[in-house]
Parts: sequence; C-alpha cells; structure tokens
Amino acid sequence: MKTDFPREFRLISKTDFARMKQGKRFRVLGLNLIVAPNACNHARLGLAVSTKYGNAVQRNRLKRCLRSAFRQHPIRNKHMDILAIPTPQLQSNQVSEQTMNTCFDKLLSRI
Repeated sequence: MKTDFPREFRLISKTDFARMKQGKRFRVLGLNLIVAPNACNHARLGLAVSTKYGNAVQRNRLKRCLRSAFRQHPIRNKHMDILAIPTPQLQSNQVSEQTMNTCFDKLLSRI
C-alpha cells in the first residue's frame, strides 16, 4: 500500500467541506468525525483544526499524526469522506499516531 497523501485523498474545496454538513457525526477520543459517502473509490480526509485547539506546534502535530494514521489505515479504501475536528478535550499529550489509528478503528466499528 502506498503511504503518500496525494491531492485526490484530501478534502480541499469549499463545496467538499459544505457537503460534510449533511454527514453522520461521531465523537471518538476527543475528535469529532463527520463521515459522508463519496463517489470516489477511496476515502478522503479533511482537517479543520482551529486556533482554539492550541498553538501552531500542537495543531501541526495533530494534523501530522492524523494524516500519517490515515495513510496506513484500511479506512483509506472505503468510499467515504472524513472530516476531523478536534475538541478542546483532546489534550496535546494524548496525540500520537497510535491514538489516531485507534480513532479510525473505532470509527470503522461504528459505521
């Protein structure tokens, strides 16, 4: 399995993010995950990390861990779009690639 994160695996456009409002919402380990079906043959990941989450180092670390976990997780082969929004309850010391893998595991079990 390739472990890159090309443009077709990302939610980028404003319309993609607007469409996620109709998606199904899940709260997993301090992350709000919104899931919606897509027409692609793979999953796409969108990240919405506001400055309320923490400083730039914390926000970038969270995004890096989410992208890395998404690259390697089997959820990447599903036909869905995923928007990840962290809550203030998610502490920066809890963020790791393993934690994000667990989030995706729990999301798969709930879908």
